[in-house]
Amino acid sequence: MVQDYHRLLPDASKGFLVMKKSDVTYILGSIFLALASIFYCCTMWLPIPLPRYYPLQHCWKWVNQIGVPSQGWYGMQAFTFLAAGVVTLMVYFLLKRAGAAEKTLKPAIIRLLGVMVTLIIVICMAYMLYYEFDKWDILKN
Repeated sequence: MVQDYHRLLPDASKGFLVMKKSDVTYILGSIFLALASIFYCCTMWLPIPLPRYYPLQHCWKWVNQIGVPSQGWYGMQAFTFLAAGVVTLMVYFLLKRAGAAEKTLKPAIIRLLGVMVTLIIVICMAYMLYYEFDKWDILKN
């Protein structure tokens, strides 16, 4: 175990870091979070038919019945997590096939990934809040 610590430290001559399985997990988790944020926004941007739950009728329907209380959030969440999960799984198999566990990455690339994912999530969350506030007329005086 002690001899493996040299793999964790940056090589002064190259500035590279060997990607371990935990790095792949970090990258996949980051990709999943960014995709989930984007796919959730897609449910607002695009006319994606999603199921809605009607609590008074105790049933799910693919249509939005006007005047009947329904909860579309459940369908939005299901679409978001399933779509992000499928794309993340595809990325995982691509990385696995490419032998990513044996590749080297610069620490700057890992930092850039973290910054990009954070920006995507913040921008998507801001849009989600704007969308909901505008939908319920909270933004209007």
